[in-house]
Order: sequence, then C-alpha cells, then structure tokens
Amino acid sequence: MNIQTILNKNSIFTALIALTVIIILVRITPVSVDSVVKVVISKNRVGISNIYQQRDIEFTREVWIDVLDLEESNRFGHPKLGNIATYSDDFFVDIDHKITVKQADTYRFLMGSDDGFSLSIDGKLVCEHLGDRPYTVQPCLIFLNEGDHQVHISYFQGFGNSGFTVEYARGDEKPHWFGEDSKSVKF
Repeated sequence: MNIQTILNKNSIFTALIALTVIIILVRITPVSVDSVVKVVISKNRVGISNIYQQRDIEFTREVWIDVLDLEESNRFGHPKLGNIATYSDDFFVDIDHKITVKQADTYRFLMGSDDGFSLSIDGKLVCEHLGDRPYTVQPCLIFLNEGDHQVHISYFQGFGNSGFTVEYARGDEKPHWFGEDSKSVKF
C-alpha cells in the first residue's frame, strides 16, 4: 500500500468518527425552547370536575415554555418538549403573564381545552368553561386598550385525554400562539 491509500483510509475513518460524535452530541443534548411563559402545574390529591373547585394540592412544579401549544396527540404535551406534566390526570395549570398591547382593538383569544379553563384579563373574567369536555376551541372576545395588561389563565385536567392551547388575534388577523410576539402584542 502506498502512503496516499493509507491517508485516504485514515481520512474516511476520521470523518466517520467525527460524524458519530456529532450524532451522539445531538442526541444527548436536551431539547430546549425560549423561556417566555411560566406554566405552574399543580397535582391535585382528589379528582377534579370543575375549574373553581377547592384545590387539595399534592405538589407543584414550574415549567417555562415558548408558546401555549400543549395538545400533542391528545395529551398535555408541547411540540418540542413533549409531556411537561409528569402525571396524566387531576392537575391544575395556572399562568399569570403581562402582555403589552400595541394597538387598541377587539382581541380574540382562542381557548382550546380538554377539560375546563378560565381566562381573566386585568382581573375581569373574559370567558370560561367550568367542567369536563373533549378538546374544543372556544373564542373569547375583549376590547383591549393600548398598554400593559395582566392575563390570568387557569386550566384543569380531570381524566382521560388532555390538551390546552391558547391563541390570540387582533381583529381579523391570523392567530398567534400565546407567547409569540405579533404586530399588535408583545410578550
């Protein structure tokens, strides 16, 4: 064998090792998203059948996500992070988040839930669904002035399939995920 053949074989072998290392690093690096919205997930000790029932919390955890898109394959899962609740039944989710409205107008919040939810803005109840239901998207309308607004969202998962999504839009514009900036709202 000449020196050129040996160098070619070594180069190929080195390239294969480098490719293997890159693949391993990609596989072991945890998936992450931008930390925009804090989601507080509280496991209840007893079954939940109403968004306003008395809570008997066993434990709570906080998860930061980029957008409120938590309905992956009829489970409480994020498209990139997967299941962010470590349990499947009987938990509450609470979100308190300030938004800045850039243009005063009527805003549409598209609340998708499998089971119940409530949406309040600046302490005023905008809409709610009290009990169990299959995943359904409910439009909720509110006029918002320019400036800062405090949004409070609660959700509960009783049993069975689950899912929770929130989108918003100004007027007739295309909806954006809650957590995603637009021309009219900043998170």
